[in-house]
Amino acid sequence: MHVLRNILFLFRTVRLVLPGSRYRRLSKYSDPNYVHERDKHPVRYKHYRDEGWEGGKSEDGIQYRNYESYDEYVEHQRQKILEILKINGGFSTRVILRQRYDFWKRFRGLDLSADAQILCLGARFGTEVEVLRDLGYRNALGLDLEPGPENPFVVPGDFMNIDRKSSSIDMIFCNAVDHAFDLAGFFKEHARILKPSGLAIYDVTMSGAGVFEAVQWENEKDLFALMLGEFSAVESVKINGAWKTIHLRSRREYSSGEPTT
Repeated sequence: MHVLRNILFLFRTVRLVLPGSRYRRLSKYSDPNYVHERDKHPVRYKHYRDEGWEGGKSEDGIQYRNYESYDEYVEHQRQKILEILKINGGFSTRVILRQRYDFWKRFRGLDLSADAQILCLGARFGTEVEVLRDLGYRNALGLDLEPGPENPFVVPGDFMNIDRKSSSIDMIFCNAVDHAFDLAGFFKEHARILKPSGLAIYDVTMSGAGVFEAVQWENEKDLFALMLGEFSAVESVKINGAWKTIHLRSRREYSSGEPTT
């Protein structure tokens, strides 16, 4: 079974970078007349490169961007995909191949049933969802504030306030921890939707804040402390280049089916 899944993964990887694939179709959304410095969204004048941090809240070694409102945060985060589409028409073939291989390495050892309910949070174009489905997890789905056009794998959604019942999800994956508006609320919401003993996988990097990151930390111990406030067990920590992949288990049960935020 694993051999067949790997063959399917390789076949679909080749097919995805060929002309006519969904990634190649995104090229029509590039805008040759778009000049970033002239045409960027107004929110990007405040939050651009290292700008937008001064005056933001700081607590327990965690520094947040200086968003005036939650709406400003949402608009800033939406711009990443929109700018990629306007400037490049999506990801390059090299980026697609690297992402698919990286996600395959992360997920190939999962021990979940084929019908497991899986959410990928902040999934952008949904490459991680594609790979999970290639590996047989047919109920994998992505959420993102801005999924972009022609995206069958990701639906609009906010990982700070997830439209799912409590204790309803078997696994979550997120490599956008540093895009959270509030880390304590971020982890609390994810723990809420996980079933007892559900699996949370976070990819985090210590490479520093970039253009769209909403939060940064000086010491990863501060981040782990927030995680363990909601998850009762760290199952593993693996180093993948500049990234650390953290597996946590939830053992909490919630009586309410309503979101906590």
